[in-house]
Amino acid sequence: MKVASNGDPNGKVNARAPEVIASKLDDIRDQVRRMIQRGELRPGERVNEQALANQIGVGRNSAREALRALEQAGLIRIVPNRGAEVRRLSLEEAMDLYEIRAGLARTAGRLAALRLTGDEEHLLGILLDQMDAALAARDSHEYQTLNTEFHRQLMAATKNPRLITINQAVEDELTLYIHKGVYSSTQMQRSAKEHRELFEALRAGQADEAAQAFENHVQTGKKRMLDTVSTSPSER
Repeated sequence: MKVASNGDPNGKVNARAPEVIASKLDDIRDQVRRMIQRGELRPGERVNEQALANQIGVGRNSAREALRALEQAGLIRIVPNRGAEVRRLSLEEAMDLYEIRAGLARTAGRLAALRLTGDEEHLLGILLDQMDAALAARDSHEYQTLNTEFHRQLMAATKNPRLITINQAVEDELTLYIHKGVYSSTQMQRSAKEHRELFEALRAGQADEAAQAFENHVQTGKKRMLDTVSTSPSER
């Protein structure tokens, strides 16, 4: 008799099996994380468990467990007698995270330069061309989307799962402070130039140059964020 991997002799998937429950919670957690990233849930905003459960079509207990997982990730704060709320991040905390992110970028640039495959190089080149097209069209939304994907693919090229996970956690926390605004034409041009310099170092296998280029890119991103904060205090 064939027995399902979850132990059900009838071959049916057991919805209460630990791996199934964990996968479901991961999916719920990712949905809530994306809501935070898109600004649908704002820093300081209370998160009603039942309303959240209804919105994403899950049970209240599942929503509660997902929120607890996000508390451990630093995105949600659970306050006694009040419930869950999206965590607020101070400027000082954001600066600390940028320092960590810059160090991770240096490591990622070095590893990616040493481990980049031909297919990965081709994909990064395509993304850069698409970013140039978005720049020419002054489409900042499309540019931001492509920029995010370029960074994701570059991190994947490190072939270091722990580095990728830690970097993602830092970026997730930074979304609590950074409001995704509109890139100016000048900012897009500078960003595109930095990406090209980084790409050339990667494709040439120049580990030290790629490490420095990626770290510098993150540091200029921090400066852009500070400029935005100083000129748009009403958004904070």
